[in-house]
Amino acid sequence: TIYHNLQYHRLIWFHNKKYTKETGGRERYGAAELISRRLVYYIAFGILFGLWYQLPRQYVRAAYGETTMLTQVVASFFWGYAFIHYYLDSKIWRVRRDPAVGKALQMS
Repeated sequence: TIYHNLQYHRLIWFHNKKYTKETGGRERYGAAELISRRLVYYIAFGILFGLWYQLPRQYVRAAYGETTMLTQVVASFFWGYAFIHYYLDSKIWRVRRDPAVGKALQMS
């Protein structure tokens, strides 16, 4: 849902800001430090990821049709990762059930 996506990106942005505060963050955290350095970078990388995700999908759809086996397998691959993401979110971000999560996110 849109609400979940906005909530998730805000949480990730807040969480990743710690990478830009540390000395030597680039060496230690690599791409996470670069992506989280400025909001415009975070948005740009999000757009690049969206293109990386959608362009091959649109190419396969245009070349082979909507209901081919290849299209379904490729779509299943990406949907599988999306569902894993939602499942892991439900286990990891239990702020109400695990006070340590809220404390780590500085929400208390």
